[in-house]
Amino acid sequence: MRALLRWLLLGGVPLGVALAPLACDDSGYPQIIVRPGDPGDGGPSFDATWPDAFPDGDAGDPDAPDAPSTPVWIGLTPNPVGDGAPKPGDVIAARLGALALGARATMLRRTPTELATDEASQALAEEAAFFNSRGVVLGFSLVILDRAVAFLPPELAEKPWNAPEVLAFTHASIDAAFAALGGAARFVVLGRDVDVRLAAHPNERAAFELFASDVLDYVRAHPLAAPGVRAGVGFSFEGVAAPDPSFLPLLDTSDVAVASYLPGLGAVEAGRASDISVHADTILAHAADKEIVLESVGSPSSSVVGGSDDKQALFLETFFGALAPRRERFVFVNVEALHDLGPVRCGERVSVLGEPVDGAYAAYACSLGLFTEQGQEKPSWKAFLNGAAAFASP
Repeated sequence: MRALLRWLLLGGVPLGVALAPLACDDSGYPQIIVRPGDPGDGGPSFDATWPDAFPDGDAGDPDAPDAPSTPVWIGLTPNPVGDGAPKPGDVIAARLGALALGARATMLRRTPTELATDEASQALAEEAAFFNSRGVVLGFSLVILDRAVAFLPPELAEKPWNAPEVLAFTHASIDAAFAALGGAARFVVLGRDVDVRLAAHPNERAAFELFASDVLDYVRAHPLAAPGVRAGVGFSFEGVAAPDPSFLPLLDTSDVAVASYLPGLGAVEAGRASDISVHADTILAHAADKEIVLESVGSPSSSVVGGSDDKQALFLETFFGALAPRRERFVFVNVEALHDLGPVRCGERVSVLGEPVDGAYAAYACSLGLFTEQGQEKPSWKAFLNGAAAFASP
């Protein structure tokens, strides 16, 4: 990864032409908090007037056809190289690497329990300032649910979702997040793959629907919210394709349809690239007339779930190809991740979700990187670079 960054800086692709890295959510939850320091420590602060295209693209060619006018903000989660607690320098290098590859948006993620601490709130404020100063389109995910796991304090764990105490706690989390974000988050997502939880606990559906409606209204009316903020509840692709009974009520209360697209996550075999176009049309059909936010997109390279480096690259190439004719509905796409997760980070990520470290979920989720944990490039990095360049000019 460091060799690639040097190449990008010294002649391959000028670093300034890509406007936006994603926030550094290292591996999942609990988050490893690393303070990157002042935004100036991360290298030059690139002006938003830089052209949004790579030199080998056609944006500067007067004979090239006009680019479509509908923006698609492409992001990349810049988790740092290595394993265990990352060094501040590695965090900065990952952010610059994602920026150099053409990421132009960021999805910052925090659990409510994290936001209850001053340290986490300050770290979020620093991240938001870092990216916002570079003209990045910001999204924020309040991960109160991550698949089957709820991130609530013990005293609230057994209460209904719409209990006054749970609502007050969530409102306070939003207050803390918005105070840190400084009105910069254009998209707000409630939960990640919430259909997994609702399928496992169907008795919670009715209360969660009331809870989500209240929280999204609170987000939209918040005095610190970004102007025109759009909020939605996060589902998995499977929850959209074969909708949980709560999907339509939660979609109705959302401004945008939010989903992760990690086909086959948790199964014995990852999804195939040949299914992507059909899957995209399925998402479009089930999202009704809503615009779509894909908060997590990726495919594993682990052979444990039928993946490989070449299959991962083909997945991204095919995905960006399928996105092009459908771009009028997909407004925000976040690819996971810059680096694979090493054993320690992988273990932290999957254990908090109750998944075995040697199971199919771990093999999938921990091999999504464009580079290995040591920073060695995989073919998928070039697929991302080409895809991000294709959507660099809205």
